[in-house]
Amino acid sequence: MSADHATARVLRNGPLELRGRVLLNGEAVGEEAWLCRCGASANKPWCDGSHSQSGCTLTGDPPRRDGVALPDAAAPLDLSPQPNGPVKASGPLVILNDAGEVTDRAMQVFLCRCGKSAKQPYCDGTHRRSGFVAP
Repeated sequence: MSADHATARVLRNGPLELRGRVLLNGEAVGEEAWLCRCGASANKPWCDGSHSQSGCTLTGDPPRRDGVALPDAAAPLDLSPQPNGPVKASGPLVILNDAGEVTDRAMQVFLCRCGKSAKQPYCDGTHRRSGFVAP
């Protein structure tokens, strides 16, 4: 694993902690960001701390997946929030559990932001049934 790959640490009962070169719809955000997972943030897609009052219980231990081999070259992670749905994350990404252990490597994933997916941090389509609304 290259130190140049972005990481998403799945914080128990909290946001996704992103480290690395992060873009939002192609525009640079910086080297760290916190992505809302509970669906209650007033500053979507970013966490504003609402998870602490929302009563949303979120796992810090995502499912382990086989993952893919990531390229050696450095590349940013580009986040594209889908209207009323997940955040599409494109680019080399290493998913970590709350303890910092690697659980997945991917070039593209859809990350839940409604807080209701049974496959956290991944989207399972629950946002459609739950009436989640976000730009």
